[in-house]
Amino acid sequence: MRAISIPDAAMENYPWQIRAKKAGLTQRLLARLLGHHERTVSSQLRGHWQSGVPQHVKAAIIVWEMLAPEQRQQWLAAVEHERAVSDSTTADDGADTVSIKQYRILEKKLAKLQELNKKLAKP
Repeated sequence: MRAISIPDAAMENYPWQIRAKKAGLTQRLLARLLGHHERTVSSQLRGHWQSGVPQHVKAAIIVWEMLAPEQRQQWLAAVEHERAVSDSTTADDGADTVSIKQYRILEKKLAKLQELNKKLAKP
């Protein structure tokens, strides 16, 4: 596994849509990673919200830039696996059910994303 490197400081001024594309992250792939519709991701990247590009979108792009190709594939595989598990745990009444183990995994992932968001929010 290669060491993670911080993206070039010059990239900080690129619009997020261009930055994602330069890193090889298409809107379709970003939508799959984030669990959003492609149109939503397109709007997010163009900053259609008053607050600008959402922090979780920025975080995903930054992480994608830092990962080696095999790590990117592992991330995508993990997301696809979680989606498949989630889809298979839908109860007959249509309500989503999650096991305690799945919930704890999601809790840990959320904590990591929140930590990354805090780091990104610091000047």
